[in-house]
Amino acid sequence: MSFLVILEQRQGTVKKASVDVWCTVQHLAEVLGETDVCGLVMGGADKNIIRERCAGKGTIYMVNDAVFHDYCPECYAGTIVDMAGRTAAENIFFANTAMAKDLAPRIAMRLDAALASDCVIGVDGNGSLKAVTTMYAGTVSAVIENLRKSAVYTVAPRLCSFEARRENTVEILEIKAECLSGCNPALKEISYHKGRKDIAESDILVAGGRGVGSRENFALLESLAMSLGGAVGASRSAVDEGWRPHSEQIGQTGRSVAPKLYIACGISGAPQHLAGIAGAETVVAINRDRDAPIFKVADYGIIGDITEVVPLLERAVCEFQRMK
Repeated sequence: MSFLVILEQRQGTVKKASVDVWCTVQHLAEVLGETDVCGLVMGGADKNIIRERCAGKGTIYMVNDAVFHDYCPECYAGTIVDMAGRTAAENIFFANTAMAKDLAPRIAMRLDAALASDCVIGVDGNGSLKAVTTMYAGTVSAVIENLRKSAVYTVAPRLCSFEARRENTVEILEIKAECLSGCNPALKEISYHKGRKDIAESDILVAGGRGVGSRENFALLESLAMSLGGAVGASRSAVDEGWRPHSEQIGQTGRSVAPKLYIACGISGAPQHLAGIAGAETVVAINRDRDAPIFKVADYGIIGDITEVVPLLERAVCEFQRMK
């Protein structure tokens, strides 16, 4: 059996979500045994950083052609299909990112493979891969049965505890890219918030909902996030109010995240939002309503006004950092 993991990069750095998928697949390979794991980075990245971040056994191939620096569906799809043939990969894994949602169906169609989206991967009692996905805002789980020889998976964000360290072989492949057509131009990324952390890449998130009260009050959350070295997120209601951009929206209609620490400020805890934070390791909820649903899933809860509680938390964080 052979696995191929697509390691998505931005500006030469492999995304944290892709590294988590690589570690997850390494764990699967250990459980299954006699499984080859390969990785593919398109657009180039620092080899030493890849070796440091990607634990496990296998080969990570890199394609340094400049045409891959920005996402182009046709070029990416053609190269992945070619690499699947070279490595005899029966299963292809993506992190469940915006790019993967566009690219994975193209790969599945070209390879006549099954497609399992936004799923958690494990091994069943028969020693076969098992994909589980959620529906109806996370209230129902479904096991996906693969009836084809190969499959493409987009893996939901989850923290992976795989810590084994083995030598990885990073090989530079000179692959000539397909010519760009007018129907599939490569678009340059436009960043509206330079220097602001991507919520999907941050280990610490401070998120706000309608209970924050105003756009101005989000400055409290930004200050706390900065002191923690984290990023700011938002619920759909806060985005609908125009207080935060859609790129920061967390939930079923936004982005799924898996931080080590998630601080929910003024977020009631609608099922659609909870579905987006299912992969969080520790959840802290701050809300004036003691009956808010968010407290049912939180590891720690604080009943109070965020304008009073958040500054106290930041003060405690700063005091702790001074004592270190």
